[in-house]
Amino acid sequence: MSKQRKEWSYYDEVANDWVKPYVSREDLTALYSEGKINDFTQVVNVRTARPSGPGMGVQGVIYSRLSTIDVTFDPQPDEFHAARAGKHTTVLSGPNNGGKTFFLKHIYSYVGHDGYLVACNHFSSVDVLNSRQREESEHVDRFRNFIFNFESSQMNSEDNDLRLDQILTGLKDRQRDKLFDTAQRLIGNRFEMVPTDPDNKFSPFIVTMDGENLRYGSSGTRLLLTLLGTLLDERFSTILLDEPEIGLSPRIQTQLARFLYDPNERVVFCPHIKQLYVATHSHIFLDRTTYSNNFVVTKSGRQISAKQVGSVSDLHHLQFNMLGNELESLFLPSAIVIVEGESDVTFLTKVLGLHLPDPRIAMVCAHGEGEVKAKINFFREAFGDVASNLYRERLFVVFDQRISTRLGRIEGQGVMVENIVTLSKNGIERYYPPELLAAAFHCDMTDVGMIDLEHDPIEFNGHRYSKKELAEYVASRLTTKHGLDEEVMMFVKKLHDACK
Repeated sequence: MSKQRKEWSYYDEVANDWVKPYVSREDLTALYSEGKINDFTQVVNVRTARPSGPGMGVQGVIYSRLSTIDVTFDPQPDEFHAARAGKHTTVLSGPNNGGKTFFLKHIYSYVGHDGYLVACNHFSSVDVLNSRQREESEHVDRFRNFIFNFESSQMNSEDNDLRLDQILTGLKDRQRDKLFDTAQRLIGNRFEMVPTDPDNKFSPFIVTMDGENLRYGSSGTRLLLTLLGTLLDERFSTILLDEPEIGLSPRIQTQLARFLYDPNERVVFCPHIKQLYVATHSHIFLDRTTYSNNFVVTKSGRQISAKQVGSVSDLHHLQFNMLGNELESLFLPSAIVIVEGESDVTFLTKVLGLHLPDPRIAMVCAHGEGEVKAKINFFREAFGDVASNLYRERLFVVFDQRISTRLGRIEGQGVMVENIVTLSKNGIERYYPPELLAAAFHCDMTDVGMIDLEHDPIEFNGHRYSKKELAEYVASRLTTKHGLDEEVMMFVKKLHDACK
């Protein structure tokens, strides 16, 4: 939290009034050093209450109890929150002790009582439901108490007042029906609210799961209902989830993450929620549809930083290096494509990214056609016999026109004959859009046919590129507006059909 922000007032015993104009935390420190305030001086953060006169019932804290945690942020939490305006999802991830929860709490302090912070490692059990309705102002009081405790706490606490019974009884009937229907769709269990005594309409109610009292259900199930129920509360426009993976199995994590990050699901289930913040250690809760919605939060010395993920490479670094995942704990690719060279990888990866944005395709460079068989053998050692494993229809090999390898041997290794693609032109460079080649060599499109694409490097019209450089040039500029050779599009369709 920026100490320079002038959002504090203190009670002047001599003037018998709260001091204005407001001061910053640094100003308070200076006043204390000068002896103008002491350990017992009442101070208050004006975001929770605005003192307007002598004797006003303002909840303050004595100066000596102010939190002394000295941390700086890059960027500042309020600036970060302002920059994320209009973004439906923000994921904060990173290693333990990186400052995710602390950063999330500071963001909440600027969101205000229009938001709700859910600390998922603390939630209540549920049994008989009482009929006491929540007061409309309860969330305002909760936010004020949060700020009061947050500013005076000497440790990073995870207090949470979530009560599932209050969430369930506070929802409208239509909202509760939506909650139970959605939970059943996500995890497969049927939920109902039934009277404890069927012969007495005034008897208390309980929630059942597949006919059994929910109090006997798992903590993960109750947490899922708590999260979904909180999302349905129309008093809030921002929800902040701290480590929602706690207590949830990987299957439920996957289902919940897909549900939370799907804009179509969100607009139907909780259209009033404009922003969702998630702090997590789980790779499952990373946003894989929009990489830039993910931020790596780390702590160095006394500074907490949040860095935006900008590429697949950044996302992999987060998953493997920072979160410490291993390959076997992550999702397998949708298909595997073995190609001859690096230029093939660069160009086809961009093509598939543009035309098959959802499936995860693993592009493997054999570094020459003679090494393709070696790559297939490696694949067989890792996944078992190609002809019988789950990748039988999802393993592809792409060759140039001129090859010495006998295709029958590749088929004999278990690769389906229809998945062995031999291009009719020699070299992936001949499949680059002509307009991009013309731009690279600063020539007319009518001259593109004169470029000798066989050799490495490639020189024409006074310009020179290695094949790797030319592939990177073309891939960086390729868009869906560029027409692609029919052979390439047929290959894209094969992959699409295999990944269905």
